[in-house]
Amino acid sequence: MIHNQIADFLEETLQEALIDGVLSDDDARAGVILQGPLQGDPDPDAARISVTIHENDPDVVYKSGTSGMNDAWEDEVAEIECGGSITMKRRFTVKARCLLVDTAESLTDARRIAATVRSRIEAALINANFNGLSDESGEFVSKGVLSDSIKGEMIQAGGPGSYDYHIKFRFQVETTKGVTP
Repeated sequence: MIHNQIADFLEETLQEALIDGVLSDDDARAGVILQGPLQGDPDPDAARISVTIHENDPDVVYKSGTSGMNDAWEDEVAEIECGGSITMKRRFTVKARCLLVDTAESLTDARRIAATVRSRIEAALINANFNGLSDESGEFVSKGVLSDSIKGEMIQAGGPGSYDYHIKFRFQVETTKGVTP
């Protein structure tokens, strides 16, 4: 399924942008990047900065999460071409949590760290090159993250000595598949 290829590609892209391509002593280096919810493995305190990748938006589906984004975010048809192809808007969410509880950053440093993580995620998504990404059925990514479809937010929680930032990006890529009658 094309969803899996896109999610795998996003995981690799974010891994490079937030862990592998970042110096080990960088205080904005992520601790973990994975698909789906964290579910305690690793513990959010141990991960410190965790990034998760989701199809659609789990906060809308499960009516949970810390977010101001609550409108529908499901896949939908973008267009159907005469001659037999369909283009779909495939929608995803990347969530990050900067749980800065054991490192006692000042508010200024905590904001800088969270803003850096947010900036790195946004740059990785916008600059991601999906060329050649396709599945076994022939469905392929025809447009990467569209700048007018990306939405982001950052919410601060917690207080002095235990700042907790929630970062969220919603975006879409378009996929195309030839359809035979």
